Amino acid sequence: MADLRNLDSLWNPLDAAASESVFQKLLTVAHQLSGEERCYLVELWLQIARAQTVQRKFAESRLSLATAEALLGEAGAGYQVHIKIRWLLEKGRLLISEKTPSQARALFEEAWTLAKNSGEDHLIVEIAQMMATIEPQKSQAGWIVKAIQIAEASVQQKVKRSLGGLYASFGWHLYDLRQFEKSLEVFQKSLSHLTIYGNEREIFVAKWATGKVLRAMNKTEDALVIQKALLDEMGITGAQDGRLYEELAECLQTLKRSTEAQLYFELAYRELSNDEWMTDNQPVKLKRMKDLGKVKEKR
Repeated sequence: MADLRNLDSLWNPLDAAASESVFQKLLTVAHQLSGEERCYLVELWLQIARAQTVQRKFAESRLSLATAEALLGEAGAGYQVHIKIRWLLEKGRLLISEKTPSQARALFEEAWTLAKNSGEDHLIVEIAQMMATIEPQKSQAGWIVKAIQIAEASVQQKVKRSLGGLYASFGWHLYDLRQFEKSLEVFQKSLSHLTIYGNEREIFVAKWATGKVLRAMNKTEDALVIQKALLDEMGITGAQDGRLYEELAECLQTLKRSTEAQLYFELAYRELSNDEWMTDNQPVKLKRMKDLGKVKEKR
């Protein structure tokens, strides 16, 4: 029961498959619950759906959401409002992942209406973030800023911890608008927050983002110093990171160190060509990596 009461703590943002496995193992216990405690069973199915969506197991996610919806229907108005909000969120997340974001809008709007007076600050922040993903670029900032303001005003520790990621979201929005000076400032704010509250991976990504913005500002030498430090740090763990290799390659190419850049373009391509999002959304960038890395396909 302790695990069922703290499902969010079992979620690993870096390994959705492992998270799903943990949640699936809890189903046997959860199915034995009765009365008001059945709410934990609904939440468990919603966490499973979330993990499946992240893994792009869309058919399975739809079934998990349908199961949660049926359980909600059986309970009528007896469940806490945050469970309905979570269902709306996960359904909307699935629709976005299936590339039908327009269908998610009504779900997020309903969730926002329910959440505003619920006291569930972490859900309010998450809804605002999801709304930002489906809005036109000119409207995205308003939702991100709302999320930041709610998190900054909240007394809930869980919400305070989310600020590092929220600042990063705003930093990327400014980056896309080519407001690089402001973007750098926000990413540095994100890094400062994550240094206190974040995990190693979040701190790593924040440093990488700072370097990427510096390169965009033509401060390539400074950017390269950051990315090389991350490469050294990553070497200790034996991990691979295509986006880090890409940034190293771009810095070296800008500095006319093409021979060195070639190796990292090749490494970047070999890692990122296995990334479904990259192949779907950035084929031109992948081709550039392949060409500059002089990658020869295995026969």
